[in-house]
Amino acid sequence: MTFTKPVSLFLAASLVACGPFTKPPTRELIEVRGTPYDRGLQHGTQLRSKVRSFYTTLLTNSLFPYLSREQPDIASFLPEYAAERYQNGNFAYELMLDSAKNIERSLNRATREELQGIADGSGMTYDQILVLNTFFDTVLAVRGVALAIRLARAPLLKSVEFVGADTDGVDNDSDGMIDEAGEGRVEPYIPELYGLAVELAPAAAIRLVLTEVDGVDPATVRIFLGNQLYTADSPEMVMTELSPTDLQVTLTPSTPLEGALTTTLVIGGGDKKLITVPLPARASFMRDEELAFTTRGAGLSRRDVRRPALTDGRTRPPPIAIGARGSMTVGGMPFIAHHFSLLDANTAHKHTIAIRHVPETGPAFVTVGWAGIVYGLSGMSDRGVGYACDPADTLDNSVVGSVLEQVADIARAKLLAKGMPIGFLGRKILEQATDAASAREVVAQAERVYGWTCVFADKTGGLEAIEVDSDIFNDGTRGTFPLSTTELDATGRRYASTSDDDFVLGSNFVKNVPDIATLNVAGQRIVPQRQWSGFFYRSRRAVDGVKGRLEAAKGTIDAAFLEQLVADPQFVDQSDSMNAVVLDFEHLQVRSAMGEVPATNAPFEVTEVRP
Repeated sequence: MTFTKPVSLFLAASLVACGPFTKPPTRELIEVRGTPYDRGLQHGTQLRSKVRSFYTTLLTNSLFPYLSREQPDIASFLPEYAAERYQNGNFAYELMLDSAKNIERSLNRATREELQGIADGSGMTYDQILVLNTFFDTVLAVRGVALAIRLARAPLLKSVEFVGADTDGVDNDSDGMIDEAGEGRVEPYIPELYGLAVELAPAAAIRLVLTEVDGVDPATVRIFLGNQLYTADSPEMVMTELSPTDLQVTLTPSTPLEGALTTTLVIGGGDKKLITVPLPARASFMRDEELAFTTRGAGLSRRDVRRPALTDGRTRPPPIAIGARGSMTVGGMPFIAHHFSLLDANTAHKHTIAIRHVPETGPAFVTVGWAGIVYGLSGMSDRGVGYACDPADTLDNSVVGSVLEQVADIARAKLLAKGMPIGFLGRKILEQATDAASAREVVAQAERVYGWTCVFADKTGGLEAIEVDSDIFNDGTRGTFPLSTTELDATGRRYASTSDDDFVLGSNFVKNVPDIATLNVAGQRIVPQRQWSGFFYRSRRAVDGVKGRLEAAKGTIDAAFLEQLVADPQFVDQSDSMNAVVLDFEHLQVRSAMGEVPATNAPFEVTEVRP
C-alpha cells in the first residue's frame, strides 16, 4: 500500500493511538484487494465499528426520524402509508427497505457480493447494508415528493412588477424594444436562470402578488433587498388583499438603490391556514423566491446578469462540481474539483473514507465516501478517468414514476425507487470507462433513480458533462441531456461553461430546464424543478460566483487553486459539507479534505490511485 507521506503518518498514528482520551480518526484511508466479496469483507472488517456507527447515527438516529416527520403529508396523498406496517416509528425504515429491494434488481452479482462482504465483515445484516448503499437516491426522491406536497399548500409568487419600467425609456427586458406594453411586469412568474430585469430606476417601487387558496397571511411576509429586511411593520412595505386568495405587496425603498448595481430581492411568506397535525400548529411557508436585477448604468443584458452572493446568513451553498483543462489550467492538464454537501447531521464527517480498490482484474481506482458504502460521489481510476456528481432535484424521478404506474389504485400506491443509484454508476465508470466520453455514456445509458448533474474528465484532456433525470414519461429524450463547453442556450449564453475548456455544475438543471410537465396526479400538483427545488437559486448563485473566479484565473488554475476555491466560504455549506475533492489527472492523484465540518476545515490529503 503506497499512500503519500501525510496519509502514511495518519495511518500509523491511528494504529498506535490507544490512550483513553485519544480522539478516533474521522477519516480512514484503506486499500482493499481481491474479489468483490473479499474487498467487501476487508472493508467491513477493517471499519466494523465505523460502519455500524454510521448506520446507527445517520440513518437510525437522524435520517429515519427526519423522514418520519413527512409521514402525515405523504399519507394524505398515499393512504397506504397510514397502514399498520408503517406505524410506531417504522415508516422510514420500511419505506427505505421497499425501495432498496426494488433497486437491488438493477445491481449485478459482483455488487451484491461486495455488499454481502461488508455485511459479514461488519456484523450487520445484508438488508441494512443495502439500505445504507441506496439511501442517497431514495431519500432525495422521497424528499422531493414530500416537499412538493408541502409547497403545494403554501403561497406562490403570482406576479412581479417593476413599477414604471414601461415608461422609463429603457429596454428593461432585453428584448430589443423600449417601453412596450407590459414591460417590467412578469405574470405568471416563472423562476429565471439569469436576471429578471435590467437597468431599472434606482428609486423604482417593486410590486408583488402572492396567491394561496387559503389566503396569504400578511404578518408572515418577509422581503430582503440586499441586506435590508422588510416586514409587515416596515413603512416601506404596503400590503393590500386583492381577494381572499391574493395579497399584493408593494415595496418602495426609502433610500434609492445604488446605480450600476446587480442585486437580489428575496421574498417569502406563509398562508392563513394552520396545520395542527403534527403539533405545533404552523402555517405553510413558500420557498423563498429570489429576483435578480440591475439598476441603471450596469450595462448588462438579462442573460449576462450573474447573481451576487447573499450575505444575510439564511441560505447555504449547494454541492458544486468543476472541470477544467487546456487554456484554463497550468500546462493544460485536466482537473475536476468537487465540494459535496447534503446531510452531515453531525455524523457523516466522522465516518469519511477514501478507499483504493485493487480488483483481481481491471483497473485500480479510488473513491471518496463513507464507511459501509461501496462508492463515492467522486472518484478516479488508474486509467486516468474520473467523475463528480451532484443531485439535481426533479419530480421526473423513479419514485414519482412508480406512483403514476399505480395511479389507478392510488389507495394502495407506494413510493418505490427503481433503477441504478448514481454511486453505483460511478463505480461502473471507474471499472469500465476508458475516457471521459465513455464515462458519460455509462450514465447516459442507465436507468436512473433520480436526477443528477455530472462532470467527467480523463488524463488526455477529455472533458464531458451531463444532466439526467428518470424519463418517467418516455418523452424521447431518454432523460439524458449531454452538455458541451461550446453549446449555447436560447439566449446565446454557454449552458455551464465560461470557455471551451471548463464546466461549472451546481445542483440544478440548465439545459433540462423543463424537466417535467406541469400536471396534477390525484390532486397533487407536479411542477418543474425550478418552481420548487431549494437547490435552484442556491446553485445559480454559487455557479455564477465560481465562473467569475475561473475567468479571473484563466491559465493559472492548478490543484492548489482548486483546493482554495472549493474551500472559499462563499461556496461552503458550513453545516452539511460532506467532502471536498480535487482529481489531478496528470499525477493520478485524488486530493481529499474530509473528516471535519465543514470538510474543508481539514487539510487536503493525497491518495495515489495506482497501488
